[in-house]
This record gives sequence, C-alpha cells and structure tokens, in this order.
Amino acid sequence: MKSWFTVLKIALLAVFLLGMTLGYLFFRVWQKNERPKVVSSSWTKTEILLGHASTLTLEIETPWHRKVIPFPQTHPESLVPVLDQAELVEGSLNPLGTKNWTIRIPFVATNTTDLESATASFPLKKTKRISPTTINLNLPPLRIITPEKIPENPRIPEGFLTEQEPKKILLEEPGPPKNHISRWIWALGIFALIIFVVFLLKRSGIIKTTPPWEKALANLSKLDPQDSPVSFYSKLTDILKKYTSERFSFRGRSKTSAEFLQILKNHSLIPKQHLGQLESFAHLSDQVKFADHIPDSEKAPESLELIKTFVNDTTPSLENSKTED
Repeated sequence: MKSWFTVLKIALLAVFLLGMTLGYLFFRVWQKNERPKVVSSSWTKTEILLGHASTLTLEIETPWHRKVIPFPQTHPESLVPVLDQAELVEGSLNPLGTKNWTIRIPFVATNTTDLESATASFPLKKTKRISPTTINLNLPPLRIITPEKIPENPRIPEGFLTEQEPKKILLEEPGPPKNHISRWIWALGIFALIIFVVFLLKRSGIIKTTPPWEKALANLSKLDPQDSPVSFYSKLTDILKKYTSERFSFRGRSKTSAEFLQILKNHSLIPKQHLGQLESFAHLSDQVKFADHIPDSEKAPESLELIKTFVNDTTPSLENSKTED
C-alpha cells in the first residue's frame, strides 16, 4: 500500500514541477513580451516579368499571446500587394510558449527596380500592454524582368504584362421583397422619364453641352511635352480615347491599343489617312508606358500635333453636325 502511495506522490510531484516550468515559461514570455521574429522568408518566383506577381511566403514566430495580421503595413513602392489573396495559417502552440504563423501574399511588380535590400513590415494585433505593434523584415531578393519589346499587334496580348485575366467575384444578392417591387417600378419609370426629358432639351438646344472636339482641344492645350514621357503619353492616350468614344459613339476608353485601333479601322467615319499614324502613335505609347522606353525629344511635340490634327480633321462642319444630330 505504501509503495503505491509513494508512486502517486512522485507522480504528483512530477506533474507539479512540469506545471511550474510551463507556467514560468508562459509568465516569462508575458512579462518580457518577446518581440516576434522572422523564421524564414521566400518568393515563389525569384524572377518575374514586369506586371506579373510573385507570392511572398513568411514564417513568423510569436509569443503565444500575439497575433500577426497578414496585410503589410509598409512595403516597397514597386510592389503592390494583392490583399484579397492574402493567406494566414496559425500554427500550434509549442512547449516554449510560442507559435509559428505562415503568411502567403502575392505582390505585383509595377516597377523595373530589382529588390536587393528592400524591407517590409506587418502589423501585430494590439495588446493591453506596451508592446511592439509591427514586425519588420528584410525581403529576399527579387529580380524584375522588363519585356524586350511590345508586340507589333497585340490584339490578344496573352502572357504579356499579365499572367491571367482577373477573376470575377460573383456576389449573390437577395432580391427585393415583393411589397417593394412596385416602388422599384415607379423609381425606374421616373428615372427613364428624366432621361427622356433631358434628351429632348438637348435636342432642342435648350440645354447646351460642350462638343467632344472642343473638350479634346482644350485638354490638349493643357498638355506639356516637357512632362515625363509616361505621364505625357498616358494623358495624351486618354484624351484620344475619350474624344473618339464621345465623337463616334463607341466604347473605346477601356480597350487595349490593338482593340482600339481595330475599332477605328472598322468605323466608317474615321478618315483612313490617319490610321497609319495613329497605329504608330499607339505602339510608341505602349512602349513608353509599359516598357520604360524613352523617346526622342521631338517625338512628344509630334505626337501632340498628330492628335490635334486628327481632332480638327474629324470635327464636323455645321451642316454635317446638324445631319448627325
């Protein structure tokens, strides 16, 4: 009987000592509030094309009472995080009172600057104690590869600057209650009536709107060819697409250069003598905006004059304007 009692006392003593040890470790972590540390960091791809993405995988060790937030607080300007694809995996608690967290988040390269000594930081969930709120880390090297040239006629630029089409997220929304359907019908009817009245007022000339060619020429006069090539050609391209969309009533502002040019070629009102120059202009603009091409100093004024000439040549005369109306 005594032997069993002795074994029980030894077992209870061992459990007590083990509990005291674990309690001390947890208390030590809580008291000192140890700073989390990065165990490992890596990219899924160490070389990516400009406009493509590479996923950063981080393994972070934290005290048991700290939690990592998988959205970067600071990061290089040349990398854009895809926040809706960020993943956070919580590890199990180990005997030392720490946890390992795994973060996976894609970054899209928007600049040709290679990452050699870049840093980033991730926030930590706040606690009631005075403690660090972020964990800083040195990002592993990442090489950004620039395309050698823009495709001559990228009608479907698959694999160029983007790896795949963005996924469409479909959200199912509940339909309106039956007793509210009549209200929606009344609202739609009133909205349609307002649009019809505005159309009649514009048609009769009571409401005057600025013609697209006047808006385009006004915007072109504000451009400075001495601006940075990317800024200048981006604005010039937007003015051209907006003008043609409003002037010839087609949706061209969201199209790629190849799609936009194809629309112009198929439109009967576009003067054919301008198509070749516009195609060269679109190719040059794509090189400047997407491949860091620096054109000759005389190219910017020539491009500006080209678009002005196109707007002037496609401005309808008074008789043609009345016919189109």
